[in-house]
Parts: sequence; structure tokens; C-alpha cells
Amino acid sequence: MTLRILALFLIFAVVLSGCQRRTDARMYIYCSETFWYAMQDQALFFQRLYQAEIVLIPLRAERTVVESEHHVEIGRNYRDPVPWVMIQRDDTPVVPQNQLNHEIEDQIRRISQSQIGDLFLSDSQRQLDLVRRTGLSSREFHVCYLTLTMLVHIGNPHQLRSARDVLDSNLILGIMDPSFDGLGEASWQVLSRIVPGGEAEMPMNLIRVYERQYDLLEALEYGDIDAALVWNATSQISFLLIKYANDYYESNEQQLRQAERRRNHERLRDILQAIHRHIIDEYTFAEEVPLRDNPGERYVMAIQLVSLGSAVNFRHCLRFADYMRSNLAREILRRFGFVAE
Repeated sequence: MTLRILALFLIFAVVLSGCQRRTDARMYIYCSETFWYAMQDQALFFQRLYQAEIVLIPLRAERTVVESEHHVEIGRNYRDPVPWVMIQRDDTPVVPQNQLNHEIEDQIRRISQSQIGDLFLSDSQRQLDLVRRTGLSSREFHVCYLTLTMLVHIGNPHQLRSARDVLDSNLILGIMDPSFDGLGEASWQVLSRIVPGGEAEMPMNLIRVYERQYDLLEALEYGDIDAALVWNATSQISFLLIKYANDYYESNEQQLRQAERRRNHERLRDILQAIHRHIIDEYTFAEEVPLRDNPGERYVMAIQLVSLGSAVNFRHCLRFADYMRSNLAREILRRFGFVAE
């Protein structure tokens, strides 16, 4: 009887340990749109290197929807999910008050209550502050820098040198919605500083507000606006890859899958780099106007990857944080336009 009980106990322990290993091998990462597409590549390489499944969960507001109600898993079709889909709204630009979007605030509070999730990555300082205030943050790791810059049409036909130039010339400036996007927060802060009279005197007839970075860049590509305030990382590099890469991925699908199966990371990296270079060379439509020489328009943000107290296995969080500082991960960040150092 004693041996039978001992055997049952050992079987039960093995089953539990197996379940724990499966749980530990899956990581949930909350991710804002700014990093979504770069993080798909990061997830691909991390999974191949460490056999740890990564599930990206979009930070989203009520006015956006996702293809999957709860999350988008990164698997064989890691390039296909488009998590932010524009919901049509009135064309009149309406800028909400300077407050954190309630839907995302509620999402962060639900994360705190459910205690589900391992890592958190966002370009919104207010979202990060709320994560800290709710006690979710366990440890933070520096990932990269974001710098506010401006895109104009190639050749800079209006000879613009700053956001102030755009408004003074009665041209149209595009920005992100500041109510729930980190880029929008930064853009609105800069405009509030450079417009005489501040926020109350903002010339809304010259400002177009977009809910998605993709829509902001597409408006510039089509000539609906004359300039766009963007993160250096979410400029046309990411936009062009999002818009035009699928056809190039499909034409190279066999080589990509072969490199993935063989875990030939160097070959996989070379193929992706070649695809990205070709797309950028062929479809570039804008040039950058750095704002660093304009003190009132200068804005730099250090991005932190937050390990959550709810993480199932803190060791995996540390491993992912170490990976994000590796040469491979930094190369991917630079490919998408991020300032990795």
C-alpha cells in the first residue's frame, strides 16, 4: 500500500512538473502598437533560440479592435496579424482632454486584478506610470530610445524645418491622438509649447489627428497632410514594411521557412534584411526633418521593458530582457528604425 501511494505521488508530481514546464514556457507580453511589428520578429527569434512560446497582447482602446478577441498568438503566421483596425469616425479632428484613455486604464487595472502577464512594453509614459502606481512593476530594463521627429515629402518642397514652420505656413500637420498613444502625448506636449497661448490657442484647422500610426503615415504618403510628427522608430520604415512586405514575404516564403526549420538564424536574418532594404529603396516617399535643433520641439523618451509581478517565471523575463539587449535584438530594432543605444 505504501509503495502504491508513493508511486501515485510520484506520478502526480511528474504530471504537475510537466504542467509547470508548459506554463513556464509561455510568456505573455503586453505591447503597444509602436512596437507590435518589431516585436513579432523579436518573438520569432527568441522562440527559435529558447523554445519559449510568446503571446503578444495588444494594448488597445475602445475605438480599436483586434482580429482575435483576447490576444494574437505568434506562431506560423506571425507576420499576418494586423491587431489595430481603424473604426470609422467623424472626420472632424477632435482632441480629447489631456488624460489617460479610460479603456487602456481599465485594461491595466484588469491586468493588476487578474495577475496574468509577464512583460509590459509601451511608448506611453502615462501608461508606464499607471503600471508603477498599481504595483504591477517588478523590475524595469532599458530597451531603446524614441526621439520625436518630423516627416515631410521627399525634397521638402516647402522647406520646412520645424513643426512651427508647418503651422506658420498654414500647412496641414498630422499627429497621433494624445488620449491613448505615447506618440500623441509627446506631439501634443510639443505643440502646446510652441503655439502662442498654448493648448487653448491650438489651430485645429491645421492639425489632423489620427488613431493609428499607419493611418498617419498613409495620409502623408497620399498628400492629405504636409508633415507628420512621428517617433523616429515609427516613421516610414515600419509603415513601408507593414504595407508592402507581405508580397515579398510570400515570394521568399520557402527560403524563410527553410531557415526557420533549420534554426539558421543568420540566414533568416539575412533574408529579412534583404527584403526590408528592397522595400525601403523602392517605396520611400518622405524624408526626415530632425527636431533636435529646436529646443521647444525636442523630445526624447527612454523605453523600459517592465517585468510584471504576476510573471509565472521571472527567469524567463530576465532571459528575454537579456535577449533584447543582444546584438541580434538590437539589429532588429535598428531595422525598424529604433535607436537601440
